[in-house]
Parts: sequence; structure tokens; C-alpha cells
Amino acid sequence: MILAVAVLPWISSCGSVGPDAASAATVAVAFHKALAGSDGAAACALLAPETAAEVETTAERACPEAVVDQDVPDAAAVEVSQTFGRSAQVVMDGDVLFLAIFDGRWRITAAGCQANGAQPYDCQVKDG
Repeated sequence: MILAVAVLPWISSCGSVGPDAASAATVAVAFHKALAGSDGAAACALLAPETAAEVETTAERACPEAVVDQDVPDAAAVEVSQTFGRSAQVVMDGDVLFLAIFDGRWRITAAGCQANGAQPYDCQVKDG
């Protein structure tokens, strides 16, 4: 019985992130905290698979080394987070990130994004 009580919070913390705006915002904030702390492994773990692969291909080195050198502006506070089905946009105080659900979890598909007039966003970190 004691084991079940001790394991339950751990299992809950390993569960998938639901497709809601607050969860997407949490991932965006964690990504920026990882970058600010030069924790490339943590930052890459939050990227969508195709995005992590593109970071590696473009930089010609492993994602954890390359992602911290990307020109992603600093950001700390979420201004707006909204979902569109299995996609999300998180606007922070210096960055705009795009996310999608992969295996039940929010993953970043693009970061370091700036509005580009009527054109699509210009993003520093993105998938191919």
C-alpha cells in the first residue's frame, strides 16, 4: 500500500501532456529556461523530432551542442498561449514558438520566431 502511494505521483508526472494551452506554455518556458542555462540536452528533448534533426543538420553537430548556439531571443514570460487542435502558438516576451503534439506530448516545431509582415514567421529554430 505504501509503495502504491509513493509510485502514484511519479506515474502521474510521467503521463502525457494534454493538448491545452497551459501545457504548451509550460513547454515553451522550459525550453527557454534550458537555453538560458545552456542545457542543450534539456532544450533538445523539448523539440519535435524533425526540428531536432534540422538543428543537427544545419549546424553539422549534435543537437545539444548546436541548439544553445542558435539565435533564439531571450524570453521568460508567456503573454499568450493558444491551441489549434494538435498545434499551439506561444507568444512570449521576446519570442514566438510553435508546438505540435507528438506521442501525446507538446514538442516545439519552431522557436526564435518573429512576425514577417504578411509572410510566414521567420524562425531561427525550425523543422526542414
